[in-house]
Amino acid sequence: MTRTVRTAAVGLLAALTLSLSACAQTPGSGGGAADGDYPGQPVSMVVAWSAGGGTDIMTRAFAQSAPDHLGQQINVVNKPGSSGAIGWGEIARSTEPDGYTLTIVSPEISFLREQGLYDFGLEDFTLITMINQDPAALAVRADAPWNTVEEFVVAAQAEPGGLSIGNSGPGLAWDLATAAIEREAGIEVTRVPYDGAAAAAQAVLGGDLDAMSFSIGEVAAQVAAGEMKVLGLAAPERLDTLPDVPTFTEQGYDVEIGTFRGLAGPAGMDPATVATLNDAFVAMADEPGFTEVMNSNSFGIDVRPTEEFQSFFTESSELYVDLLDDTDGSGGTS
Repeated sequence: MTRTVRTAAVGLLAALTLSLSACAQTPGSGGGAADGDYPGQPVSMVVAWSAGGGTDIMTRAFAQSAPDHLGQQINVVNKPGSSGAIGWGEIARSTEPDGYTLTIVSPEISFLREQGLYDFGLEDFTLITMINQDPAALAVRADAPWNTVEEFVVAAQAEPGGLSIGNSGPGLAWDLATAAIEREAGIEVTRVPYDGAAAAAQAVLGGDLDAMSFSIGEVAAQVAAGEMKVLGLAAPERLDTLPDVPTFTEQGYDVEIGTFRGLAGPAGMDPATVATLNDAFVAMADEPGFTEVMNSNSFGIDVRPTEEFQSFFTESSELYVDLLDDTDGSGGTS
């Protein structure tokens, strides 16, 4: 039976609302550096994925204008591993909420503790600014025998589990995108985890992996170079930047799913520090250098200041939780 897959939802509202209330601090109640001198030194931005992946690319482009808007440099630090648990776990468990060590987060921090994948949750973070939203894309090597989603599905139906799709970790957004494809198409594939899109792309190009499910931006360079092709985009309509890439819906598969990314810090940050960072981040997201990188890589720009970002997070989890019921923990977002 065909089911429409939507990214916006209202699941886990009670838990997420409780988490967000823990992030909201009254003036002077947090551990931030709101002494009028913030920031007085460079800021570190932890990326919980490998260098070269989509999250890494956009974070480095975003950080370039920090001296102009924040008055200090932002240094990007990659700490990949364990499906994001290493980098995010460091922020959640052992980072001072002084505004000098931040990270870029995605929806997984709100629900994967319940799956036993993380020992932290949304309440361990302070959400600051959302900067991106992207649909999932199913990409294969340029010389692969499939040119459409239908051809890929037929091959998968002929050999259940015989085709492999890479993602950024079991239960994460791109793994759940694969689950959505499996459910809608009535197929079974082998889901293979990688610490970021760059590693998965190399596996596809090397012939060790049949396909990968990541954001379109994370394979844009390989597509432009003629090394990979995209069979389908899990979006409601085609992207202006890639008008020749069809959606799943166009091809008869009602799949719309993706992810979003935003800047965050550890729980307990002072609201004055958060406000300073949010003002800077909103301005940085409008810088030509950042928007050019985002557009050239087909990354979607979606800027939401602190309160809007928090509200958006509370409305984003029902689909992911639903799809987790279709995963067995062996599957295995950048």
